[in-house]
Amino acid sequence: MKRRFLFLIALAISVTMCSQNSIVESNNDFTFDMFKHINSEDTAETNMFVSPFSIYDALAMAYDGAAKKTATEMRNVMKFKKKQAESHKEFVSLLNEYKKDNSVFTITNAAVAQKSYQFLDTYMQCLKDFDATISQADFFKAEERAEAVKNINSWVSKNTNDKIKDLLSTKDVNELTRLILLNAIYFNASWNTEFKGDKTRPMTFYGKNSVEYVTDFMNGQQNVALSENDEAQMMKIDYSKDAASMYIIMPKENVGIDKYISEFNLDKFEKLEKSLTGMKVNLSMPKFKIESRFEMKKVLMEMGIKTAFTKSADFSKMNGKSNLYIDEVIHKAFVEVSEKGTEAAAATAVIVREKSAIASQVPNININRPFIFIIRENKNNAILFIGKYVKPDKKENTK
Repeated sequence: MKRRFLFLIALAISVTMCSQNSIVESNNDFTFDMFKHINSEDTAETNMFVSPFSIYDALAMAYDGAAKKTATEMRNVMKFKKKQAESHKEFVSLLNEYKKDNSVFTITNAAVAQKSYQFLDTYMQCLKDFDATISQADFFKAEERAEAVKNINSWVSKNTNDKIKDLLSTKDVNELTRLILLNAIYFNASWNTEFKGDKTRPMTFYGKNSVEYVTDFMNGQQNVALSENDEAQMMKIDYSKDAASMYIIMPKENVGIDKYISEFNLDKFEKLEKSLTGMKVNLSMPKFKIESRFEMKKVLMEMGIKTAFTKSADFSKMNGKSNLYIDEVIHKAFVEVSEKGTEAAAATAVIVREKSAIASQVPNININRPFIFIIRENKNNAILFIGKYVKPDKKENTK
């Protein structure tokens, strides 16, 4: 019988600058691959926000326990360029660096294991390397399962400043659950130059098919960086102390956001970024809040992680047996963009089951069409969050 193991995600770093860049590049490449898979017909008409970094970290913890074909598929999708042990060291090194030298975001990990279930010492050490707090629960008993879910949700809420609530429900765990790996990432940063609240006013946002919405726009002079090509415009706006930046990519009207996302990748992002030019502008952009929840199994299988979700999975590096498989990956994310800055949070759970059957000289920039937005930390250039904004949550004075 394969048992189910559930976990939530985090983040990583490397020993040398070369290695560091390698693991960050792998994460960033994974980000764009995942984003285009998530942007399906089901999400085409909705705003969306996700932390592929969080998902990447959770999968990295699972990857440490994978073997054979299961490990190969995970390595390929996660773009790891080195062997399992080396990738683990680099990722953990990245995590450690963020913990000791970071002011705008936090990453925390935890693991909840079935009481008396025998996991290999080597795998438990891997989890400790991720600085995961390890506790136990008896998933055989309904009451203890409910208590475990309550405690997990409390842990997630605490480590995301109450922005992610009820990540799991009791239906997500059962008597076959053997391990729950948890991660939470929380980001809170002010703009280098905050917008003035009294300048915020209703303006028109043009959604898909030029549908008009009236929503609150922030307005003010900002020092930004701009670039443009035949397909899209990019704007970079920095957070306080330049610790992180938001990148807004607004596809041209003749391209459209869905077509652009379907072809968007790390190479396109970097080409736009390299041609950025700094300038002062009169900026108008919507203030917004997005909350998203995803069950990631289907997306990850489409990306190429197939065997891990079947009873053919091999996670023998976890317990010395080939009787575990991932049942589901659950992810929730939150972002709020306001005059002061940005607050964002995300959490991921992977479930594994045991086998059974202004002046004229200052340009005006108006972010008034559907756009992609990316939050990237500036020390190692790892992308932490990515999302899209296609329309206000509520139609107000729709024209």
